[in-house]
Amino acid sequence: MRRRSAGDPALDALADLRRARRARRVADIDFFEALYRAYLTAILAGVALWLGSGLVGGSRMGAATAASVDVHGAPVVGLAVALVLALGLRSGGQGGPLALEAADVRHVLLAPIDRSVALRPQAWKQLRSGVVAAAGTGALLGLLAYRRLPGNVLEWIACGGAVAALAVLGGYGLAFVASGMRIGRRAGTLLALAVIGWGAADYATGLTTSPMTLLGDVALWPLRWRAAGAAGLLLPVAAALAGLAVVGGTSVEDAERRSSLVGQLRFAATLRDLRTVVVLRRQLAQEVPRQRPWLKLPGRYVAPTAPTAPTAPTAPTAPTAPTAGVADGAGTGAQRPRPRRNLFPAWRRGWQGILRFPALRLGRLASLGVLAGLAELGVWRGTTPLLFAAGLALYLAALDAVEPVAQEADHPDRRDAYGIEAGDLYLRQAVPSIVVMTIVGLCGAGAAALAGGSFLGFEVGAVMAVPAALGAAAAGLMSTVQGPPAVFNSSDTLMPPEMAGIRNLLRTVIPPAVAMIGVLPVLAGRHPHRGLGHLAATTAVLPEVLFAGVVALGWVRYHDRLTGWWRQSMEEAQATRRPSPHTPS
Repeated sequence: MRRRSAGDPALDALADLRRARRARRVADIDFFEALYRAYLTAILAGVALWLGSGLVGGSRMGAATAASVDVHGAPVVGLAVALVLALGLRSGGQGGPLALEAADVRHVLLAPIDRSVALRPQAWKQLRSGVVAAAGTGALLGLLAYRRLPGNVLEWIACGGAVAALAVLGGYGLAFVASGMRIGRRAGTLLALAVIGWGAADYATGLTTSPMTLLGDVALWPLRWRAAGAAGLLLPVAAALAGLAVVGGTSVEDAERRSSLVGQLRFAATLRDLRTVVVLRRQLAQEVPRQRPWLKLPGRYVAPTAPTAPTAPTAPTAPTAPTAGVADGAGTGAQRPRPRRNLFPAWRRGWQGILRFPALRLGRLASLGVLAGLAELGVWRGTTPLLFAAGLALYLAALDAVEPVAQEADHPDRRDAYGIEAGDLYLRQAVPSIVVMTIVGLCGAGAAALAGGSFLGFEVGAVMAVPAALGAAAAGLMSTVQGPPAVFNSSDTLMPPEMAGIRNLLRTVIPPAVAMIGVLPVLAGRHPHRGLGHLAATTAVLPEVLFAGVVALGWVRYHDRLTGWWRQSMEEAQATRRPSPHTPS
């Protein structure tokens, strides 16, 4: 590779090509109109966030609770920062996080120029976008924290935005370092686990030994100033500078694979094809099922062999000694041992798929359950907006748990060959997924009990485990079986344009809303009425939540029938609008 030098023709040609591409992309953009739209969007978004945080921000914490947050808050924020850094290390171990265009991979990276010069602008662009998005999210979290904790609103917004931006900055920097040094997938995973373990150790012991916990102190500066927290600012900045320095060592093969998959992923996300997004994300993370299941299920169904046609008699042969353990005549059809039949083949098939989940997927399910439990604990203590985080975490876990049903939906030819209606087959295979989601909910209940220091948290979480699992699994099934987007469905294009937008909105919003219904009992248990205790108040609303989950499962059961009836109705309506060929004009 050639090093950069003054007046290098190759580098000048690369700069000219990128300048021409940028000019062509922005040629049709009216900058004044774009600036005006951004101006209005910023104002409206700011007003909406301010008013919305006031409506759902919860009540102010007392002095004792605020002091507890001051003591234990930094390790919690540090653990969240450690998760971001771990994601960066794991992504870098897989060749990420750069997602280049195919032309850059095939022409620029293979050209006789320094790859650092070619990749550093792309890395800086991706780093800048991620930091800006993280700063906005952190500012929103700081605004929500101001609604519960004492302090100045500007300080909370500034500290929240700064910590989130620095966490993402460090995550991208470590990802660039891991990718540029080509540490590999296994080393990246081990380093990610080490970072999470370091943050978890600070959380468990209450000590401040990691830079992540120091950065967590910065998030709580509005409560109390700690000069030591400034040392936590060094790691993200150093990681980003080191990553930009070594990003040129990124593998071309990894860049080619990520370029293809990320392009397909963006296209599927644009079309809101959630199932394709899930599959492509697993391919991007190189997540494949296990060759051997974690457990071997006892017994299996063996189809009896059909009787063979009689053959011509042959000459008698000398008798042979019988095989040990087999009676005379055991080879005849009448005396063969009867095959062991499985009474629930759909359940068995579902469990066989779940038992082949890789360790990474099982860990992700447990982590999402813990996140949901901690979010419900926050709701229990008065932070109502965390209800959305709990429902979203269970919904994301359900998208992994319903993999047996998703496999049948991905292979309609095999599904239709069973001779069973699709909805009936989906419900049969949904039982193992509901059991898995129940275990995920119990993980969340255990995490809430440990973090809250009370057995009541586990009791409430255990009572909510089945309704929450049913709602989350039903939401995952709805997202999986609702089929391809309407753009690929010719019969759906017959509906009026104003109805198509509403339909797409409902396809996107309803499944997560069903998952959030499963965690609503925590609100009833938080403020019991009519003399009921917390556990009794939570139990009292479970029938309504279970009913919502059953209705969602009923939609899954009769989805194909409803879809077929709707398409037939639309086609008949379209046929009545067409003039008959025998009608005189």
